[in-house]
Amino acid sequence: MLFSPNNIIAYFQPILSADSHSVYSYEVLGRFVDSDGTVKSLGPFFSDANTTGEDALKVDRMVRRYAMKKYAEEKRTEYLFINIRLAWLEKFLDKPKELPTIQLAQEFGIAPDRIVIEITEEEFNASDAYIDVLTYYKKAGFRIALDDYGKKANNIDRIAQIHPDIIKIDIDYIHKSEGSYHYREYLKFLSTFAESVGIEVLYEGIETQVQLDICMSSKGRFYQGFFIAKPQESMQNPDVNYIGFSASIERAYEMLRKKNEHVNTLKTSLDSKIRNFLNDNPLFYEKKDIETYLTKLCSELPEVIRIYLCDRHGNQITYNFERISGKVVIYDYRGKNWSWRGFFHEAQETVITGKNSCLSTAYRDFATKKQVFTYFYAFSDDVFLFADINKAPFLKFDK
Repeated sequence: MLFSPNNIIAYFQPILSADSHSVYSYEVLGRFVDSDGTVKSLGPFFSDANTTGEDALKVDRMVRRYAMKKYAEEKRTEYLFINIRLAWLEKFLDKPKELPTIQLAQEFGIAPDRIVIEITEEEFNASDAYIDVLTYYKKAGFRIALDDYGKKANNIDRIAQIHPDIIKIDIDYIHKSEGSYHYREYLKFLSTFAESVGIEVLYEGIETQVQLDICMSSKGRFYQGFFIAKPQESMQNPDVNYIGFSASIERAYEMLRKKNEHVNTLKTSLDSKIRNFLNDNPLFYEKKDIETYLTKLCSELPEVIRIYLCDRHGNQITYNFERISGKVVIYDYRGKNWSWRGFFHEAQETVITGKNSCLSTAYRDFATKKQVFTYFYAFSDDVFLFADINKAPFLKFDK
């Protein structure tokens, strides 16, 4: 089929923001009108191996012009996501002022800071000249988003080079996270990393309520997918699943509240038991038969997997006392140093704030691969108790 401005159009898929519960932006998606009036996706055309780069660029520019013209006509103020292949920028490496998207924005009176240039992350095998063009976009006021983040390319290098405003998390991670804690934890890691360097996260390809719930629990500001809203011919009065979106936000909040409530209850209970034990056995850690006391303490803490003592430098000064099938078993880890572990850092931060106990962030035990908390209690300035606790009872709050 021959494409022309007469049969090339654009559809717009809403992207919702968790902070406002409203449409933050629209992604431009190419469409064409068939001879019988049916609207079809241009996706197969762009992905066809027989489609030349020149033909793809020509059609994409028709889509871009249509989309930006409609954006101006509908007097929109949301952001507009426009997909651009790096290869299309080659002609403008030495003349970025002539970039078509910049010229179209000027033609239709669209402020550059309303447009997000979306680059497919797996294409980032480009020279520094391409990075310079993207930097020019940013200096001109446009925002930059990386699509399919984490899929193939050298992620950190590219982020460090172009400083994107947004990363779009690859749809495969969202789908696979339903059946694998590895992918679910990776989603959380990506979001935490992005937040730490000032990049916003957009989860795309969300098709079910479960997937939306997973993304919500992984943190992130923006959400996109058929479950939320399908591509539409107009940006006016979009058909959006606000009910499902709001329900997911409320569910994520409620689960976080309940988890924190249960974790706080656990910590309060452990604090009480340790204080009672110390009242009955004052300064037990200074006595020669410390193993007897720690065996007794471990047997009195059914929540605990193992306990041990360290000095303030992280050096383990006792055996591990572990509960196995209701019995306390001893393993020799004396002399090991745990100052490099996250839970020890959290313990140090607790001491600095003037407190003497805390529950660490949950993590997976190296040996068992089970999720655990580590409870910390400072017996003195140089004697710290650590107790690993199975997180299984709390997993229902992390779905």
